Amino acid sequence: MSHFPSLEDFDEGVVPTGPIDSADDLFLHEQAILGDDAAQFSAAEKFPALDGDNDLLGGGGGDGLVETHKFESAFPNLLADNEAVGPGGTITGTSAPYIPGVVNTNFPSTSSLPEEEPEVIKQWRERQQLEIQRRDELSESRKQETVDKARAAIDDFYDNYNSKKDKSIEQTRKEAEEFLDSRENTSVGGTAWERIAKLVDLTDKGVKTGKSDKSRFRELLISLRKDEKAPGASGI
Repeated sequence: MSHFPSLEDFDEGVVPTGPIDSADDLFLHEQAILGDDAAQFSAAEKFPALDGDNDLLGGGGGDGLVETHKFESAFPNLLADNEAVGPGGTITGTSAPYIPGVVNTNFPSTSSLPEEEPEVIKQWRERQQLEIQRRDELSESRKQETVDKARAAIDDFYDNYNSKKDKSIEQTRKEAEEFLDSRENTSVGGTAWERIAKLVDLTDKGVKTGKSDKSRFRELLISLRKDEKAPGASGI
């Protein structure tokens, strides 16, 4: 036996009163009860869009759109406008090249204060400064010592030069006086041979074997000096 009523029953307006076993039977049962009014619920245009102004409750959707626009204006989506934020909120790098000393304006600066140097760097700088100061002082001391030695050497040179110059002048003066005295002695007094003997070295120094022998000449001069009767002994 079929669960659906016969077409004749629908034509005659007979509504089955038995139990309905499935959803299709329930749908057919509702159509049978509504009759001609069932066609009003079968068209799609009878169900307007929920976001329209003609909702089933009689209210329009314009006020809801205005409230939504106000909320989005007061609380913008930060992730949608930030180029450094990828899908899902992932932070990505910027496409601009890295330039030393140039701050990337895409990221807000956290602080403009300079970072404090570590203690190790400070101690190293202090040691370097002390070492440079020590070397400068040592270099200046050596330079001053060299200058002092040079000045002392110059002063000593001029002192020695002046002293030697004075001694040389004095020695020359004495030799000149002795020469003049000896010349006067040879020109006066005694015989001619005595004056000649004063001008001649009669000692044996300078005599060398194998060379010209002047000893005989010296002996001759000595004998003539002693002989008062020698020729020319009486003077000129």
